[in-house]
Amino acid sequence: MAIKNKLITAANYRDFDWNKAKLFYHIAKCGSLLKAAQVSGIDQSTLTRQMQALEKQIGCPLLIRQSTGITLTRKGEELLNKVAHFFLEVKGFCGNNHVEIGGDKKRKIRVSTTHALAAYMINDLLIQYNKEHTNISFELLVNDHSIDIILDDVDIAIRPYDSTIEHIQQEFLFTLEKKLYASEQYLAKHGEPTTIEDLKHHQFLAYPNSVDYPYSNVAWVLRLGMPKGKLRKPFFTSNSVECLIDAAKNDMGIISGYEQMKIFRDAGLKNILPNVKYKKIECYFIFPPYLKEDSEITEIKNYLKTNLNFQKQP
Repeated sequence: MAIKNKLITAANYRDFDWNKAKLFYHIAKCGSLLKAAQVSGIDQSTLTRQMQALEKQIGCPLLIRQSTGITLTRKGEELLNKVAHFFLEVKGFCGNNHVEIGGDKKRKIRVSTTHALAAYMINDLLIQYNKEHTNISFELLVNDHSIDIILDDVDIAIRPYDSTIEHIQQEFLFTLEKKLYASEQYLAKHGEPTTIEDLKHHQFLAYPNSVDYPYSNVAWVLRLGMPKGKLRKPFFTSNSVECLIDAAKNDMGIISGYEQMKIFRDAGLKNILPNVKYKKIECYFIFPPYLKEDSEITEIKNYLKTNLNFQKQP
């Protein structure tokens, strides 16, 4: 029996399927079979069969399937840690990406962040940097959900700190704080609030409460000053920050947003109740450890730190 067990173990190791391991990694990071199937480019039933085969090969369950999504067993967490480290090592071994443009070879650097950070903070800085460093070709990827160095095959991610990530470098870049804004004309008509209690007499512009946004509580402004568990009714809703700002500029009500973002700085709105802020969101420069000594990555990081210096490191 002992010999038989040894043979089974050796066969399992020799036949270990790294393609299935990659699919497992997708599931673990996405937290659902449906999202992982979309990322992997296969249908959900095929993905389920692949995981059943992997669990059979390893000899123990890796996933706990629940109505709310997928969680990992203890062995699943161990496997995730090992395959994540392996994929990062392979990514580093493969080296930097390059692209030929106009007969010149340029280094391609893939940067991933959220839509808002890309559009209103990061994109202009990367364009300016690129004008001075023509040997680089940036690829800016935007995603309002989880950003993963391996899943998205990126060199740099800019997002809030993620305590669940292992084997990854995360260095502080800047802090965001939501504040309240309204147009001067709106305040002249409705009065400027001086206390949170005064907000009950005002109109609010907000995201729909059903919007799924992982890095910020979009319903914060609807809970502000309300009894626990209660939401005020917004006067106008949109899942577009541009539409909400336009509504605020047209004197329709109070909006919440980040003063660090160019779209708010340029909107001509007045910050009201300046001491009332949503909890800080600290954003980090995230990259794989094999790029820690990379001079070009270090220069980009320092450039962003210098030009996003409206907040000091906490």
